[in-house]
Amino acid sequence: MDIASYLPEKVITNEELANKFENWTPEKIFEKTGIKLRHFADENENVSDMGFFAAKKLLEKTNFNKEKIDMLILVTQSQDQCLPSTSCMIHEKLELSSQCGNFDINQGCSGYIYGLSIAKSLIASGEFKNVLLITGDTYSKLINQNESSVATLFGDGATATLIVPDYPGKKGIGPSYFGTDSSKKDYLICNYLGLKKPTKNQKPLMMNGPGILNFTLSILPKELNIYLKQNNLLIEEFDLVLFHQANKFILKSLYKKIGIEDKGIISLENTGNTVSSSIPMVLETIIQDNKKNVLLAGFGVGLSWAFTSVVI
Repeated sequence: MDIASYLPEKVITNEELANKFENWTPEKIFEKTGIKLRHFADENENVSDMGFFAAKKLLEKTNFNKEKIDMLILVTQSQDQCLPSTSCMIHEKLELSSQCGNFDINQGCSGYIYGLSIAKSLIASGEFKNVLLITGDTYSKLINQNESSVATLFGDGATATLIVPDYPGKKGIGPSYFGTDSSKKDYLICNYLGLKKPTKNQKPLMMNGPGILNFTLSILPKELNIYLKQNNLLIEEFDLVLFHQANKFILKSLYKKIGIEDKGIISLENTGNTVSSSIPMVLETIIQDNKKNVLLAGFGVGLSWAFTSVVI
């Protein structure tokens, strides 16, 4: 497994946001979120552009023959258009083989783990050998920029992960586990890009922050225990624990409640919450370290949760 990421050039600092929101200071924003800056896509920069740049960087980094890619999977909730799929747009930009399939996954904060699990299954079936998994979102185009709770939190970005068959000495992707509490689906919701409501009645992304916090702290520890028991695993077996980088407060609370403060990673200072890209962005920074067994957990939109592990 190899990973590369892309962040847009446009940077929004805490100082800029503090000038915009009266009761916020740069220090207060950082204290609450753990974020100092976030990247926003330009008006004409879309997920297909960001995904292409991340994938191009990955192919150059690995010197992998793109003709050998059998399947392209894109995880996004801010697709370029209704149809064709945004993965199709990236397929064209990358000039991939006509024998390479592609599809989108409409999933958010748990999306990377969904993608890893599907890629693993495709390869295990024997019908595919090499899968390119791309994540990308431009939440900056979905949020109300005048709403401090979201404008200070989210950032745009994309990642590309190359997944190939396991080889001696590598365990690759571990077992996966998924769950959804759809009764709380309205805690994080956006009408944009949907056809259920007329365009004139569509509203920007709405987030129930306290509701998501309570959900996360009550559900994640219990569901993690189920995942570990079902797969005969112990938390002590993992070198690192990497949860979706939602914000510093949620992560510190989660890691403390589970008792893994020494293993839990918090790394969103220069990116913000990049939704499905948050986990692979951090993985990219540690993948060159000595061989590590990393527990991954995604949680958020749906409201959903997902667990897996990787040996990098």
